[in-house]
Amino acid sequence: MTKNQIHEWHERIEDGRKQYIRAHWNSREWVFRVAHPDGEAWMPMEPTTERWLELRDLLFRKYQRKKLPWKYIEDLDKMLAGMGVSVDDA
Repeated sequence: MTKNQIHEWHERIEDGRKQYIRAHWNSREWVFRVAHPDGEAWMPMEPTTERWLELRDLLFRKYQRKKLPWKYIEDLDKMLAGMGVSVDDA
């Protein structure tokens, strides 16, 4: 993967506000951060299996729109397989 990739997405929390999640590839590893809607700065977070799969889904959708090479998804799939997480594209 290329150096310094940043991918962001959001989710709704209990009260309906958006919480933003950022995954940053720093040429060696993925770093996850979260920004709460209360205006807090980006804070580090420990990714759960669900977060890894959300990142994988985001990258796959970018690949489908021809904004990302397939190699990046393959690299992430290898990383997930090493963690014991199975991925299916169906």
